[in-house]
Amino acid sequence: MISLRMPAPAAEHVSFELSPLAEAVHSWHVLAAPGHHALQLPWVRRCRELSADLRTALKHWSWVVRDLVPSLFEGGSLFEGGSGQLERTFAEERQFVADLPLDQVRRSLAEAVIFNAARDRHLLAQVRANPSVVLGEILTVLDRYWAEAFAAEWEHLEPLLLDAVAEAGRALPNGVLPLLHALAPAIRVDPGRRLILLDRPHEHHVEVADRGPLRLMPSYYTWPHVRVTCDEPWALRLTYPVVPPSPHARRAEPAELLAGVRAVAAQPRLDIIRLLSEQARSTQELAGLLGLSAAAVSRHLKLLLDTGLVRTHREGYYVLYRVVGQRLVELSHQIRRLADVPAGG
Repeated sequence: MISLRMPAPAAEHVSFELSPLAEAVHSWHVLAAPGHHALQLPWVRRCRELSADLRTALKHWSWVVRDLVPSLFEGGSLFEGGSGQLERTFAEERQFVADLPLDQVRRSLAEAVIFNAARDRHLLAQVRANPSVVLGEILTVLDRYWAEAFAAEWEHLEPLLLDAVAEAGRALPNGVLPLLHALAPAIRVDPGRRLILLDRPHEHHVEVADRGPLRLMPSYYTWPHVRVTCDEPWALRLTYPVVPPSPHARRAEPAELLAGVRAVAAQPRLDIIRLLSEQARSTQELAGLLGLSAAAVSRHLKLLLDTGLVRTHREGYYVLYRVVGQRLVELSHQIRRLADVPAGG
């Protein structure tokens, strides 16, 4: 049994994180063990289109993620000196893992061999003798997987996971324990003793006031699991499942649907969406490509931003815009439902 005791008040001892690296690793776990991941079977089917050599590599190294996910891939921050960032890039987290001390790499990968590969003696000997070589090969596979498949998937997932953080933040003033109570039966909550309880063969009690903050990380691909990282030197982390709303099930309010239709009902904005679907671009670059003034492009971008069809991120001095693909999919389904036209109709 793992028990985490929350201090009172607890909100200041909680933080939220997103991790593109951890989410990619969880999606790899889905590919390695699809039988108990019915919700993510569409991803399993899509990954059949990956190149044959990448599929072979993912299968060959699947012992890394088959059951236990090694702590070194779970969020990219050590207990001491964690950055406290909500978001990090895949490249930043990947570099963090590559730079970990070899003793930590050896220990984490050896645990994976013990739990996921039935204590394979040859594999365990490799990990213990050459942890940097083994980690390097794993990261090479992850790099290819990210580039060929998961980078595009993260574009869709990231705004949905940010929404999950915002929703959790709205619930947080009522207390951390009620927020986590919704994860039962994977988590049990004892409000009287302020305990979060997880049924694990690992016996460990953690005082969050001493080890915190408790980092809460929403994840789509960890479903149906709740994963906990509680051993030093790793950050104290709870990765919990969230299920993004299905675009088929979501019903738009009339005003929302009308705003979305108006946003795309102009040639310049359709051209902007087309260009941003190719890559992220700045206002100045869009103005040059479209032959419009930067002010005119800014007006069009504001309308697309207000309706959630594009979003921004900063790279150095530049603010770049990119399409929110999931929002476009939702809008198309909302329009289709007006006439009750089937998806293939």
